[in-house]
Amino acid sequence: MITKDQIYSLAKKNKINETVIFREYLQLLFLNEFYSQSQSKNVFFKGGTALHLIYKSPRFSEDLDFTVQINEKEFLKFIQKFLSELSKKENIAFKEKRSVAGKKFLLTIKSPGLPYQAFINLDFSFREKVLEPQKSIIETGFPIIFTSYVYHLSKEEIFAEKIRALLTRAKGRDLYDLWFLLNQGVYFKKDLVRKKLKYYHLEKITKEEILERIKRCSKKNFILDVRPFVSLNQRSKLEEFFNYLQDYLEKNLNF
Repeated sequence: MITKDQIYSLAKKNKINETVIFREYLQLLFLNEFYSQSQSKNVFFKGGTALHLIYKSPRFSEDLDFTVQINEKEFLKFIQKFLSELSKKENIAFKEKRSVAGKKFLLTIKSPGLPYQAFINLDFSFREKVLEPQKSIIETGFPIIFTSYVYHLSKEEIFAEKIRALLTRAKGRDLYDLWFLLNQGVYFKKDLVRKKLKYYHLEKITKEEILERIKRCSKKNFILDVRPFVSLNQRSKLEEFFNYLQDYLEKNLNF
C-alpha cells in the first residue's frame, strides 16, 4: 500500500491534488493485478487513462476502459472471481453498476492516514473487435512494479475512438486527447476511423462535419471538464490553450 508521504511527494512532483495521485495508485494497482492473470490477455485497455499511463499523456484520468475479446459469460465468471480475491488481498471494495451495454464495476479504496477514498469505474465493452492490438510494460514512479504485459489499443486506434467520442458526446477531454495524439505523430487512418464510426452508423461523416463539431465545442465546458485532470500550473492557462487547440486541430486533422 502506498504511504501518506509517498502520496504527498508524488502530488508535489506532478503538481496535482493528492486525491488524483491516490486514484492513479488504485488504477495502477488494479492493472498490475489484473494483467498478471492469464485470462486478461484478451482484454484490451483503452481510452484516456491508457493514453496517460501507457503513452504518457500529461492529462490524468479517472476511469479504466476495456474492450473484451472473449465470451461475455466466461469473462464475467473470471472478473467476479478476480475482484473478490482482489478485495480480500488489497482491502478494495467493489460493486457492479447498472449499464445499458457492457459491464461496469465501481472500485473503492480508503487512503492511508488521509480523510478520503479513491474511486474508479471499470467499463468493459464486448461489442467491438480490437483492430490493432498492442502490449506494453507500464513504467511508473509509483511504488508498483509491473512484470506482466498490459494488452491495449494502439495510439491510432485510440485516436479513431476519440474521433467517434467527439461526435457522440460533449467532453473537453476528447479535444485534449486528440491534440496530444496528433502531437505524438499519430495520423488519421481513414479506414480505421470509418470502422469505428460504423458501430454508431456514423461512417458517412465528413471531415467538414468533424471540424464543425470541434468549432462548436464550448470553451467553458472544455475548461470545466479538463481542469481537474491537469497539473496546477496548467489550469490557469486552459482558456488560452483552448483557442490554440481548436486552431491546431483544424490545421492538423488531415484525412
